[in-house]
Amino acid sequence: MILDPAAIVVSQTPAADVPRLGRARTLHLSDAGGLTQFGVHEQTLHPGATTGLRHWHSAEDEFAYVLEGVVTLEDDDGLQDLGPGDAVAWPHGRPNAHRLLNRSDKPCRYLIVGSRAKGDICTYPYDGRRQINEATAWRIEAADGAVLRSGDLPAELLNLRAPWGRPWDGSSRPQVLRAGSVERMYCTSNYPEGFSALGDAWDIALSDAGGLTQFGAFLEIVDPGGQTSVRHWHEEEDEFLYVLDGTVTLLEDDGARSIGPGTSVAWPAGIPNAHCLRNVGDTQAILFIVGTRLPEDSCHYPDIDLHYARRNGFRTFTRKDGTPYPGWPREVGR
Repeated sequence: MILDPAAIVVSQTPAADVPRLGRARTLHLSDAGGLTQFGVHEQTLHPGATTGLRHWHSAEDEFAYVLEGVVTLEDDDGLQDLGPGDAVAWPHGRPNAHRLLNRSDKPCRYLIVGSRAKGDICTYPYDGRRQINEATAWRIEAADGAVLRSGDLPAELLNLRAPWGRPWDGSSRPQVLRAGSVERMYCTSNYPEGFSALGDAWDIALSDAGGLTQFGAFLEIVDPGGQTSVRHWHEEEDEFLYVLDGTVTLLEDDGARSIGPGTSVAWPAGIPNAHCLRNVGDTQAILFIVGTRLPEDSCHYPDIDLHYARRNGFRTFTRKDGTPYPGWPREVGR
């Protein structure tokens, strides 16, 4: 579903907080698209603005990708300026408290992605406070355990899954991923023979390089004539797309539409709207794609005799009657 700009909620820093935080503008993209497993926001920080106090999450992966301007990351390693194409990955459980700020004289703009998991604890090491999210309510505790504030969770944070993926394991993967530093890999299709001729495309797996496991966040570069996948929809996993450069044709159940830079598309889990993207132009297109990574999922391909399932540590492609294709099932590789 292409997000209608008129339906996207836009929030601004409350006037009372501007002296402390500066001016920020946030587009709530995932909420407009009905996604529940992760949040995606496009945020603009004006000069002097910050996202708030440094913090880290116990149960939710976070990721940022810079679109425009210069934004500064402040974390346990100090200050680092990030420019367009740079990204940052924060695996859940890694106690490297962070925030973003704008030290430049022009606005900066970026995409921020965060998992939504039940029972997350957000820690603010500056003074030892913690925000603890329970099933329906939140509270902020002081370092001594005293409850400072509490309230009901907003609707988008209700009925969340228990944490999934792997928490930070102590490895030293880079958190800052500079533009061009992650190798692009030619997209070799896993589809069974007969369905794998999709043209030329490359993936840049930013989330993998940064050690994230709850969702994939990557760039896909699609050459003229290339296609991202066979038309499909997921039973269990949310998907999101943001067009960075070029033009692609979006193929969904209601037909084909051309979309270009700045367009957002969301596919909530369980909604049978089969989709893929095809580059029918004469120049490359660059896409930013996010998809949940859950232990189990089923994927439907309405146009062809194909079904995908991931269960009990194995993944398999079958015909729609359940007959596996040659070479399947295989162990899950991630």
